[in-house]
Formats: sequence, structure tokens, C-alpha cells
Amino acid sequence: MTGRLVLLRHGESVANAAKEFTGRVDVDLTDRGEEQARRAARLLSEAGLVPDVVLTSPMLRALRTARAVRDELALEVELTEEWRLVERDYGFLTGMPKDEARDRLGEERFVSLRRTRHGLPGPLDPAVAAGLDLFEARGAGLAPAGRGESLQDVVERVAPCWSHARARVTGGAVVLVVAHGNSLRAMCAVVDGLSDEEVLHLNLPQAQPLVYAVGGDGVPRPRGGRYLDPATAHAVAAEIAREGGT
Repeated sequence: MTGRLVLLRHGESVANAAKEFTGRVDVDLTDRGEEQARRAARLLSEAGLVPDVVLTSPMLRALRTARAVRDELALEVELTEEWRLVERDYGFLTGMPKDEARDRLGEERFVSLRRTRHGLPGPLDPAVAAGLDLFEARGAGLAPAGRGESLQDVVERVAPCWSHARARVTGGAVVLVVAHGNSLRAMCAVVDGLSDEEVLHLNLPQAQPLVYAVGGDGVPRPRGGRYLDPATAHAVAAEIAREGGT
């Protein structure tokens, strides 16, 4: 039996629309983001990919996306909230406009912190953190918000999610994972065994289902997955790259 792994980045959030580093700020979807999520659900339906399992980040923008997909498809499955899928902690970049960050840091450091596997932003100023609605998951393995994470840190925390999902997918299930630009970049790094260079250039568009077929051998195919709407997905990914990347 061949199952399917579907990765879905949440729809547009209010911080995405403002072009700010979001990270652990727990923002909501815009109206456009809600409609993007429902369109993603329709793409899944048209492709015959009705999820048997839905794993979602517990952050509001991901939860709202997962609920919109469930409602649009009239699913009766429970949403499984997984703290490991929480977005990357951007440390001192959190809440900062991306253009401002690029100007302050310079292009080389901006790319290093934003795009590479090991770039690690410093901690967020507590005075700034006090004015932000930062997501916390007390009792889980998630570090307190504001400390900062490299993408490799996120890779290490999402890796067990792939182990859990693969067990279901290899049995023939359709597993939908709803999360964020960087927690899903990290998931792709695990699923596809991406090199540092491939990670650098990977951008995931909002609300565009990315599908892998996974047979009994547990190997996801094709490498890199396939988008259900490739023309739109690649155009949006290119736009994201021009803005500095996911």
C-alpha cells in the first residue's frame, strides 16, 4: 500500500502581510489566509487526498489553517497538536520588519541568520518580548520563547514527527502536517535528507499542499515532493525568495 505525506504551510498571517519576522509570536490568519487554507482543502479533495491523520502546530495560525481544511472537507478526524511543529524562534529578529533587519545586519549576516542551517540569532530583549504575544508550551520540550534557534535546532526537534508520521503513511494513510515555513523546511530536511545548500534555497509557499508518496519501504517519493498546484506554488516561492526567503 502507498500512503501520502502532505505538508502544508499555514495561510497568510497578519505578520506575513506586514512582512515581519514572526517566529514564536502567536498571530492569527488574515481573511486571505483563511481563504488560502480553504483553497488548499479543495486541492486535496480534487486530488483524492482526504486526510486520515492531521498533525498540526498548536500555534494559532497553523491551528486556524488545520481547522479550515477540516471544515472545508467535512472531516471527522481529530487534530493532533504537536509542540515539535512550532515555528522557529527568531530571537532578537522576532517582530522586526524584514527590510529593517536586512539594513541592520547587512546581506551576508541576514542570509546566514535567515537561511542557513546553523545561523543562530541572539536572544530577544526582554523589554521587547514583554510587548509581544509569544507562544509558550510549558510542560513540553520547547524552550522558553525568545532564546533564539538555528534551523538545525528545529530539524532536531521535528525529526520525531517524521518518525511518527511515517509509521502511519507506510500503512497506507494520508497524513497531513500543518505547520510553518521553517518547521516545515526542517521537516523537508529530514524527509529528503537535504544538504546545507539545498536547505539554503528551499522556500515553502503558504497554503500550497506538498505531497510525497510513501510505500512500504518508507521512502518518500519524489524527492522534494510535488505540489498539487505547481505553477502557483513555484511562483509564490520565487516571490518569497525575493523577499529574503521563508
